[in-house]
Amino acid sequence: MKIEVQMQVAENIKYLRNVFGYTQTQVADGIHLCRSTYALYETGKKVPGADTIIDLADFYHVRVDTILQAENDRFVNDVIFSDRCKEQLLTLVDIFYQLSPHGQGCLIERARVLLEDEISGEIPSFNPIPVA
Repeated sequence: MKIEVQMQVAENIKYLRNVFGYTQTQVADGIHLCRSTYALYETGKKVPGADTIIDLADFYHVRVDTILQAENDRFVNDVIFSDRCKEQLLTLVDIFYQLSPHGQGCLIERARVLLEDEISGEIPSFNPIPVA
């Protein structure tokens, strides 16, 4: 991993911890690491492995690419979006993974059609009702 990416990941995970109000110990315990190892990740002195990055993404309910995001503005937007839409997004992902591969493809295609219709103005945008 390039040093710039390593330092950005360190900044990103520190930002996430601060935004969510956790201590290093709480995060380390949540992803089953010792605090000193986690602290090295936050300072950029050690590179987290793929498993740790996945664990961090699960812990904060964000995508892996959010943690790896190099652009600060986009990173912050991703964090804000994931926090606001967390429950709906998790529900959608859960439903997606319960579908067959064919059903997954149909869901993706339907979502694309809905998006195109909203962009073109054929249907008005709306706030979706949470799926039970």
